[in-house]
Amino acid sequence: MATDKDTTVAESYITALHACGITHVFSNGGTDFAPLIEGIVKMRSRGQPTPDFITVPHENVATAMAQGFWKVAGRPAAVMVHVNVGTANTICGVMNAQRDNTPMLLAAGRTPLTEQGHAGSRDIGIHWAQEQADQGAMLRQNVKWDYELRHGQPINTLVTRALDIAMSEPKGPVYLTLPREALGDSGIDPGPMPRGRPTGSAAAAPAVAALEQAADMIAKAQFPLIVAGRSGNSPGAFDALGLLALEHAIAVTSGPQPNIASDNPMNLGALTKPLLEAADVIVVLESPVPWLPRVMQPGANAKVIHIAHDPLYQTYPMRGFPSDLGIAGDPGAALVMLREMLKTRQRGHESVVEARRARLLDLRQKGVDARKAMIEKMISTAPISPILVAHALNQVRAKDSIVVEELGVPYFFLDIARPDAFITGSSGALGMGLGQALGAKAAAGNRQVICTVGDGSYMFGVPLAANYVGRAEKLPTLTMVFNNSQWYAVRRATMSMYPDGVAAKQNSLPIVDLAPSPDFEKVAESCGGYGERVEDPAKLIPAIERALRKVEDGQQVTLNVITGLRQY
Repeated sequence: MATDKDTTVAESYITALHACGITHVFSNGGTDFAPLIEGIVKMRSRGQPTPDFITVPHENVATAMAQGFWKVAGRPAAVMVHVNVGTANTICGVMNAQRDNTPMLLAAGRTPLTEQGHAGSRDIGIHWAQEQADQGAMLRQNVKWDYELRHGQPINTLVTRALDIAMSEPKGPVYLTLPREALGDSGIDPGPMPRGRPTGSAAAAPAVAALEQAADMIAKAQFPLIVAGRSGNSPGAFDALGLLALEHAIAVTSGPQPNIASDNPMNLGALTKPLLEAADVIVVLESPVPWLPRVMQPGANAKVIHIAHDPLYQTYPMRGFPSDLGIAGDPGAALVMLREMLKTRQRGHESVVEARRARLLDLRQKGVDARKAMIEKMISTAPISPILVAHALNQVRAKDSIVVEELGVPYFFLDIARPDAFITGSSGALGMGLGQALGAKAAAGNRQVICTVGDGSYMFGVPLAANYVGRAEKLPTLTMVFNNSQWYAVRRATMSMYPDGVAAKQNSLPIVDLAPSPDFEKVAESCGGYGERVEDPAKLIPAIERALRKVEDGQQVTLNVITGLRQY
């Protein structure tokens, strides 16, 4: 397909993004993107459709926004950053996207290739300093595909290929570098337009014979157990797991992500050592780390089945969990098929199933009672417990609200009824919460978005940049900072490794304390938002209600909640 001689590659790139369904580009540009800026203005002046290019003043926020957008919208976003330095600031976000299997097209400029002879040739000193021999090497082990646009290449083909790879299971980020001269060239054939099909390859169906084997093992088990990690990310899997577990009385434990409804009678919450040891068949469902081997292990005779898009998790260099059967394929499809297969295998064994159901209902009730007792204990305890915050949110947030968590509210104390009601991360590269909340809000429209982050995570999240975007793009969210004035994860690790050490006897620890604590609520105020400090447990619910009213009116809000240490 030929192109007009006055159409630049940058304009063709923008057209290709739009044609592939990219509606949002979270952008932090530089001198390398001059052709793109010119192209956006030209195209809009002519009435041509373009994605929404959103200015984000830090790359960490931009990549996190793309992740939050995907988790709510179910379609990928693009990110645009500046050469090697912008790429460097995205690496933590790309690590998170890889481990979360979040598809994302990360496009970075590349310092001009030529010193003279082209309108896009180097014209400031930094263009020499920013050149690298292999810019893609910075993050190659964290992306599924990377490539640099060459002169004369069809940009439609490259964009389609990039998004097809990002959207194929296991999904993940891809990286495309765009030299300034190549973007500024005109008259280059962009190649055939995308065909209007969904991007990516259709997810593979699990092998029927392997599922039949799994169904036989489950049907013969006395106490089968499903350990779900992040199967809720697969279309239909959330509801399918709930129906399978309820119909066949199978215990389900879940990682801190929505895999099954909180009120499902077969949902036993977090995995415990007694549950794992009691199970004679364990189905590990899309879970790269189903349990901590140094803390708990399955029984010696237990059979372990792994079901996932990639049950070997080949991007994890070291992973040694036991496996008697590995099944590659879509978890949602596997659950639907297993449910049907078990219907025939359970006939004549109804008494076994019902006896197991009674046992599971008893175990669940004990867990519910323990949760209530813990909440009751925390109601009037200061500093405010994160458990009490979860309890308060259950009472006042909208039923369709989205809670974003980064070392904030404890998942197992929230009431979750849908797979997109809770967003968190898997990699541990801090600073994703604020951006994910903004991305979720960009996708969610009028739904409430509540971001809960630790004080350290909040500082990693580049809060001034995040608050700027919230104001500029009219994306009002409620941010709750769980402020315990320390890196609690670091303290916990020290106590775990040295429970009887000298550090365990100290209140203040080096490399742990974050005191004196900043007035986090004032950051929101600097960007036209509302901030409030909350210390009294009795004032927590009124403060949240007040905050949500302001969010409803279009104002971003930060609550600086003074919390104690986690007790769960």
